[in-house]
Amino acid sequence: MKTKRFWIAGVVVTLVLAGFVSLFASASPDGLESVLLTGCETADGEITGGACVLQSAGDHEIGGVFADYGISFLDNEILGASLSGVLGVILTLAIATGLFRLLARGRKRENA
Repeated sequence: MKTKRFWIAGVVVTLVLAGFVSLFASASPDGLESVLLTGCETADGEITGGACVLQSAGDHEIGGVFADYGISFLDNEILGASLSGVLGVILTLAIATGLFRLLARGRKRENA
């Protein structure tokens, strides 16, 4: 029973982090993006001049519902970011759980 409570607590903490705490993450460029911006002048997050690698970057090739850490069909950015984090966690857990169960099922058959 302790293991079950541990897993439930872990999922709850993960959902809170993804849905609420992630909204307070820095919008500043991370290390990789900072290096890619080397040589460019920027203002308000937009490249205004110079020569850098990110000038040739385009939009997401695939696009999709969760592009740019939000939900494309929601007008509210905060709600979209929060929901995309929560749905991302749920989707990841569902896929991982399914794969682990398939692997466990295969091991049971080999041992039988």
